[in-house]
Amino acid sequence: MRYYLPFIFVAFLLGACTKTVQVHDKQVQTAPVKSRIKQVKQSLQDKKTTNKELPSLLGGVVKSDQWVVYKDKQQEEFSGNVFYDNGIYSFKADYALSERALHRITAKGNVYLKQKEKDVSYEANADWARFNYKTQQGTMNTTRKGHSLKLIYTDENNIPIIATAQKATFDISAQIFTLEGSVRIERTSDKGVQSMAADKITIKKLEDFALLEGNAILSDGEHTLEAQTILYDGAHNTSSAYGDRPLLHGTTPQGTFAIIADRVSSDAEGNQINAEGNLQGWFVSPEVNKIDFSKFNQGIHYGTAQ
Repeated sequence: MRYYLPFIFVAFLLGACTKTVQVHDKQVQTAPVKSRIKQVKQSLQDKKTTNKELPSLLGGVVKSDQWVVYKDKQQEEFSGNVFYDNGIYSFKADYALSERALHRITAKGNVYLKQKEKDVSYEANADWARFNYKTQQGTMNTTRKGHSLKLIYTDENNIPIIATAQKATFDISAQIFTLEGSVRIERTSDKGVQSMAADKITIKKLEDFALLEGNAILSDGEHTLEAQTILYDGAHNTSSAYGDRPLLHGTTPQGTFAIIADRVSSDAEGNQINAEGNLQGWFVSPEVNKIDFSKFNQGIHYGTAQ
């Protein structure tokens, strides 16, 4: 199974117009909305250079109920129905703070992000999020008990990969994503449900690498691997599981099986499976049901052992 779950936070950087403005410095001059929108459109022509300088004031292009400017601190604060949508990037939140000196933006409350790119899209729902547009690193989490943040990647075949967790950290430049806290990633296709779950999952997209740590479970619908740690290395076409006696169970055309060992490894496709150290298990074939066990009754005795 191969999973691709990039989380794009660039939508955080742009927006469209405001209702109420407070300026904590009389010298601050806001640019006309038309010129600010023109500047945003120009920045969208090269999405790859996401570390470009932001407009001098985001308030000219962000919708919100209230906009407060702190010139000395190089900050802009947006409160109430913070919103932006240009057809490519969408962003919503109850509150957002832009800190130009620190090259970062923070959002709180019902945070929603979406990016459309050719035939794929990326979405994120969280309670709190922060992104540094210079380092391209960010964090998302949930602050409500019993809730999870949600990340959705929809591929070119319109098949969504859905991830839930308590916290997500990411580095867009390096394409490294880490999910923590009751993590589950699931993909449903015509072949069934493929899923991975763990206390922590680290994905290095450029290296085709995934590490599942703590109560790790990997399943393709027919085969399930359970262990403390599961490592998937697509670059070297290998997968391995270890810690607390990994358990591999499922079905094959020949029957059902379960294997417990000290370590289980396989090629990435699961065509060749190796179990090592203190191996235990069972295999049941449908052919067993065709055996007439009455022929084997002679010589079998039941009773109390002496």
